[in-house]
Order: sequence, then C-alpha cells, then structure tokens
Amino acid sequence: MIYVNQEQLDQVKYLLEQSAAGNHILFHTDTIKRVLRKKRREPHKERIEQAEKLLEQMILCPSISTKKVFLENLDSQTYEDVLHVYLNIVQNTAQESQIYKQ
Repeated sequence: MIYVNQEQLDQVKYLLEQSAAGNHILFHTDTIKRVLRKKRREPHKERIEQAEKLLEQMILCPSISTKKVFLENLDSQTYEDVLHVYLNIVQNTAQESQIYKQ
C-alpha cells in the first residue's frame, strides 16, 4: 500500500476517468491495441505483483509527463504487464462507477 497526497489522488482519478472514456493518456492507443490483440497466458503471480508495484511507483511520479517517461523506460514485457494491470483497474473502476449510478 502506498500513501498519496490529494494532488496525486486527483491525478490518478483523472487518468482513470479519461481511460474509461477511451482517452488513454499514459499509453499509446496503437500499443494498447497491439497488446490486447496478442494471445496472452495468465502471467505468473510474481509478474502481476511486480506490475502492481511499478504502478504504485508510477503514481508517485509528480506529473503526467514523468509518469509517461517512467512507463517508457520499462522493458517491453514489463510494460505489457503494467498495461494489463492498469486496464484491469480501469475496467473495475468503470464497473464500480456504473454500480453506484444505478
């Protein structure tokens, strides 16, 4: 678990809302399409945990541009793992939002 300040929390909320609307600020649309088209086996628990930790580190980056740089510096497999975890968070957040709206 990480501790974030209100500005970081607001930024994460903004990024998730934008992604749920299809505007993926942190990831290139072409990369998302390519990664999602690939047949993917469920990654090992360790890889998922590592991707989650990296997402936490990314959240602590002070700006959206530094978050992008952080992601771009990951190797391709790790980047894909982080992307999948991020998209799962977006999907879960969107689903929870729909539940509360009903």
